[in-house]
Amino acid sequence: ATLSDTGAAIQLATYGELFSINRQAVINDDMSFITRIPESMGRAAKATVGDLVYAVLTDNPKFGNKALFHADRNNLVNGVLNVDNLAGARSLMKRQKSGDRTLNIRPAYLLVPTILESLADQIINSTSVPGTDSNSGIKNPVKGMAEIIAEPRLDDNSEDAWYLAAAKGRDTIEVAYLDGNAAPTIESTTGFSVDGVTMKVRIDAGVAPMDYRGLLKSTGE
Repeated sequence: ATLSDTGAAIQLATYGELFSINRQAVINDDMSFITRIPESMGRAAKATVGDLVYAVLTDNPKFGNKALFHADRNNLVNGVLNVDNLAGARSLMKRQKSGDRTLNIRPAYLLVPTILESLADQIINSTSVPGTDSNSGIKNPVKGMAEIIAEPRLDDNSEDAWYLAAAKGRDTIEVAYLDGNAAPTIESTTGFSVDGVTMKVRIDAGVAPMDYRGLLKSTGE
């Protein structure tokens, strides 16, 4: 499926898994089994949706007539993670336009692979520019500019690339759930196939990019 006004593909996720609780477990009231298995499957269901969200970043799908991240959109740059490149990326986001109107979008999140987490923390949370004498009086211009999100899914794609994203409330990537159920649902039935109870954990969601202006990618190179 696609969003008709942007041409962006909607990635659909359906996670469904069955598990059975046999009669003996019910009789023994084995709560560690009865609660642990659905909780584990529920986490897996939510992770399936997360996979699609991060795939939008790493796969760089088509959005309109070109890729979501593209130099022509002023949201694709090169450069390692450092103070100067973060400041430049922030400036690009602030200067994004809708028609002739400058949007002044402020990045709220810095998304990095986990291998860059310590570096990102040093850059974002240092009072002075990392690498300089802490008493030199050189103020860190990007201190506190964004919340750091370190995600292993990004490591799997690139250990160099990093991203900026705008705050919640601005169009970036949308996740929509079937019937508005954001949490995995559990259905149960008793039957003849299992001498006990069969339960199913499921979640249905659609993920799609909504706008490119609140997102920026650096290849990290």
